[in-house]
Amino acid sequence: MKLFRSHILLIAAGLLLTLAPGLYAQQPDSQAGDKQKSAGTASTITGCLSKDAGGSFVLTDENSGAKTTVTGVSDLEKHAANHKVTLTGMSKESGGQQVFEATKLRHVSDTCKAKSQ
Repeated sequence: MKLFRSHILLIAAGLLLTLAPGLYAQQPDSQAGDKQKSAGTASTITGCLSKDAGGSFVLTDENSGAKTTVTGVSDLEKHAANHKVTLTGMSKESGGQQVFEATKLRHVSDTCKAKSQ
């Protein structure tokens, strides 16, 4: 009977050691959540990318004609000839105006027809 208890204890200890890392990994990390809240939430916008007279990158919505100043990824210059792109990033305020800071650019088309605002 004593040998049986030892085997049961060994099996239980083995299961505990096997399952413990998975249980620990599922615990929420409150610090990571706080960082994510303070950093904001990434969003995606699609439109026609060009440069304005001042040399700033501008994304124009094809349907509404709304213009958004864009900064960020180095590929902006490559697609600034009125290409249709999808940008992922976050809106921020810079110099009193809203600016979309892109972290990712996906080329959609070499041509784009934005509605005039």
